[in-house]
Amino acid sequence: MNKTLSIITLIICSISFGQTFDAPAGQIGSLAIYKDSSVIVNWASGIQVSRGYLNIANPSLGVVGFGLEQDALGPAEGDGISVVSLGDGGVAILTFSNAIINLAGPDFAVFENGFADDYMEFAHVEVSSDGVNYFRFPSISEIPLTIQTDNFSFIDCRYVYNLAGKYRQGYGVPFDLEELTGIPSLDINAITHVKLIDVVGSVNVEYGTTDDSGDLINDPYPTEFDSGGFDLDAVAVINEAPVGINESFIRFSVSPNPTTGIIQIHSIQQGVIRFYNVIGELLGEQETTGFLETDVRSLGEKIIFVQLTTKKGVSCQRVIVLD
Repeated sequence: MNKTLSIITLIICSISFGQTFDAPAGQIGSLAIYKDSSVIVNWASGIQVSRGYLNIANPSLGVVGFGLEQDALGPAEGDGISVVSLGDGGVAILTFSNAIINLAGPDFAVFENGFADDYMEFAHVEVSSDGVNYFRFPSISEIPLTIQTDNFSFIDCRYVYNLAGKYRQGYGVPFDLEELTGIPSLDINAITHVKLIDVVGSVNVEYGTTDDSGDLINDPYPTEFDSGGFDLDAVAVINEAPVGINESFIRFSVSPNPTTGIIQIHSIQQGVIRFYNVIGELLGEQETTGFLETDVRSLGEKIIFVQLTTKKGVSCQRVIVLD
């Protein structure tokens, strides 16, 4: 198919399909987080990468090799160079000095190195609170499948939701842990690991990656070069547990949560309950033999971290205090 016909077809597809989601970085309505935004409080401090293929349909070509793991640690550079490439189906698992927690709005953001608003390489995003069980943010792709996207064609970011790589370099895609509320084996107030899985953008069902509805995701494919696939720049933390109270070794319950004042704390072990505000200041402490009822209104905070310390370890939960 010649280039002119391809462009015409893409225009027709753009008219035929909806553009449901937010606009490119810098435009009105965009949800993009700039790398120097004041909402960012920390960055990933550890990483492990499993490289993917240059072309998953031809494994004999080998795996990608661009960048070093440490290039994705610390602040986003946004220069298109200081990144680690994942390749087809490659995986990066990032860890943090303090756990990511669920507060109002987005809780963390993922940065890729797309050179333009309409050139995107995507990755699925999963989180874990124990480093073993991972849970994926539900993604949506409305990108037309009529023509395979390649390195000479472009995508409108308004076709996608909850896929890392949606914005150009220097801007991160935000993720809100509230979307994963109620999942067993996941503590959204103690996220210790973020996993990124490269989307293989083939429209061939044998190799392609699907969204949460089972629809193929059409992004540049194949990318048979050393920097192919998703290029991870950084992962930013927007909401994190106060320093020193992000450990999660034991289980206890706090109810009701949210509360209008009085809470009940149940645990299977005796220990010390400590109350902290969002900047880690100690507000008070009480001993417990397994059950404690207390009124937290006197602490004067809208968000309180309840920490239980026992001989077996430390655990922390966030409590919202309503007016």
